[in-house]
Amino acid sequence: MIKVLELIDGGFIGGGQIHTLSLSKGLNKTLFNPVIAAMGGGVFEEIVNDSGIPFKSIYQPKILRKKYLNPLLEFCKEEKFDIVHSHGGVSGFYGRLVKKYYPEIKTVHSIHGIHYINTKNYIRKFVSQSIEQYLVKFTDYSICETNSDFRNAKKLKIINTDKTFIIPNGINLGKYHNLKKKNPDFLAKLNLKPEDFIVGNISRFDVQKNQNLIIKTAVRLKDKYPEMKFILVGNGKLLEQSKKLAEELNLGSSLLFTGEQLNLLDYYSIFDTFVFPTFWEGMPYVLLEAMACRLPVICSDIPSLKEIVKDNYSALLINPQSESELYDAIIKLFTDRKLMNEISRNAHEAVKNYSEYFTIKKIEEIYTGVMSE
Repeated sequence: MIKVLELIDGGFIGGGQIHTLSLSKGLNKTLFNPVIAAMGGGVFEEIVNDSGIPFKSIYQPKILRKKYLNPLLEFCKEEKFDIVHSHGGVSGFYGRLVKKYYPEIKTVHSIHGIHYINTKNYIRKFVSQSIEQYLVKFTDYSICETNSDFRNAKKLKIINTDKTFIIPNGINLGKYHNLKKKNPDFLAKLNLKPEDFIVGNISRFDVQKNQNLIIKTAVRLKDKYPEMKFILVGNGKLLEQSKKLAEELNLGSSLLFTGEQLNLLDYYSIFDTFVFPTFWEGMPYVLLEAMACRLPVICSDIPSLKEIVKDNYSALLINPQSESELYDAIIKLFTDRKLMNEISRNAHEAVKNYSEYFTIKKIEEIYTGVMSE
C-alpha cells in the first residue's frame, strides 16, 4: 500500500481543491492510501470529511519560513508517507521542502497554472521564479495540466523536462448526463423566469477572473434586452468591490451575486450561456463543467483555453480586455439559437476527452513509477 499525502493550501473550493479531492476519491484504494492536507476550518475541510477521505489541517502561509514547514514535516514522518503530492505554488514550496529534511519521501508536484508570471510586480516574479528553480532539486516528478504550462515551465527552468508529464484535468462526465434544464422551482427561488436569457459565470472574485468585464458589458445589454439576466457565482477578495461597481452602474435586478455555492449543478442548469473572461488559467474545471452541461461558452482567447476549445466551433473566443467583443459574442448567441445549439453540441463532444478516470489512471502510474526508483 502506497501512502500519499495530497497537499494543497487553500481551505476554499477552487479548481485545485476540486482536483485534489477528485484524485483522492478516485485512486485505487487497494494500492493507494490518500490523505488530504490543507487549511482547516473552511468549506473544503467539510467536503473532504463528508467524502470519507482523511483530512489534516496544515497552515501554509505565503510567508515562506521554516517554522511553518515543521508541522508538515513532523506529520509526514509520523505517518510515514511514501509520497507527498503538492498542488499549486504555495503547497509546492512546503511539500517539496519536506524532501530536504526527509530525503526518503518521494515528491510529485502539480503545476495548476504559473500565476506569478502575470504579475506586474517584477520583484515578486523574480523571487517566485528563483524559489521554483531551487525546488526542482527536491522534485521527483512534475505534472503540467496543459502544453502551455509545460512550455512556460521549461522556459522558466522550473521543471526537469525529463521528469515532467502533461496530464489534463478530468471531470466525472456521468455527473452531467441527466441535467434537468431550467428548473422552475430554482428559477423562482432566484426571482427569475423561464423565458429569461441567463448569462452565467462561476469563479472566485479576484483580478485574474475578470468579472468586472461582465458587469460593465451587462450595463450595455440590460436596457436593449430586458429579458437578459446575469448571475455571478463565487466569493473572493474582490466580491464587495464588484458589488459596488454593479450598484454604481445601476444594474439592479439584472445582475445577481450569489456568493460561494456548493450546488453548482443547479446554476449550470439555468444558464443559457457560460461566460469566462479570465486573464490567465491552467486548466479550469468550470470550463469543462460548462461544456459537459451542454452550455455554449464564451471564453478568453488565451493559450491554455485554446487547447480545450476551438473558436466558432466549441466556443466563442474573445479578448478579455474588450467589452465590445464580449458584447458582440453574447448578442451573437442570443440572436442565433442555431449557433448556440451547434456550439453546445460541439463542446459536449469535445469534453469527452477530459474524463477524470483517465486523469487518475495516469497519476497512479506516476505514483507507482516514482516508488520503483
